[in-house]
Amino acid sequence: MKYIEKNFEACEVVAYEKELAENQLDKESLADNSIHPSLQGPDVYDLVKSFSTFKDLKEWMFKEQGGICCYCGCRLEYPNHPQYVVEHVFPKDKNRMLAGEYENFLLSCRPTIEEEQGRMAAPKKEKKSFFHCDKAKESEILTITPLQEDCQQFFKYDEFGGVVGADDKAQKDVDTLNLNCKWLSKRREAAIDGEIYDEDGNLLPDEELRQRLDSIMNLDKDGMHTEFCFVIKSVLQSLLSQNDAEGKLVRIL
Repeated sequence: MKYIEKNFEACEVVAYEKELAENQLDKESLADNSIHPSLQGPDVYDLVKSFSTFKDLKEWMFKEQGGICCYCGCRLEYPNHPQYVVEHVFPKDKNRMLAGEYENFLLSCRPTIEEEQGRMAAPKKEKKSFFHCDKAKESEILTITPLQEDCQQFFKYDEFGGVVGADDKAQKDVDTLNLNCKWLSKRREAAIDGEIYDEDGNLLPDEELRQRLDSIMNLDKDGMHTEFCFVIKSVLQSLLSQNDAEGKLVRIL
């Protein structure tokens, strides 16, 4: 998980929020129970999806997130193969006022074709284990979200693709999002291996690891993040910290 800073001044956001207010589907209007009294959160979202400005808003959010999932960091395919879903950070069925608000929207990944094939072939009791991120979260409320500036510090990744929460609340979010599902762990491990080992499978020297740490969160020429960038950053930091500690111990001995 990495912090996603929302930009309310972007023209796509301004245009969308104008249309939202014109239809009295903004949070200020919906706070008045006499306005659209029969509409629940899912109904509100069904309406805003048909807005003329909604497509542009989604494209803006894709750029805003650097093309990666708000929760796991995997690559989102856009626009030809939109492998994503608009995620409501606070579930839309629990608060209708936020169901159409950009401030509550993020883009999350959807199951890939390979995941769906694996899920279909799995025994019934294991099918749900293939879901992660938005699909696994459903209507649960997270303690930590990508809208918090310090969200990254609550999750620690290892070189084998595993992730643990820094405390019980963070670990509950890991479990809610199923961030340790086999598919995600394998993809994270492959991405990590490509950044910390050379072609012969040897760990890169510290100097090169530091160079990669310094650049891993940079956007490419198209404004996109490296897939699992914040995962790789966490592993690089841990490796360098460990190597520094071992080096100090050797000097003492």
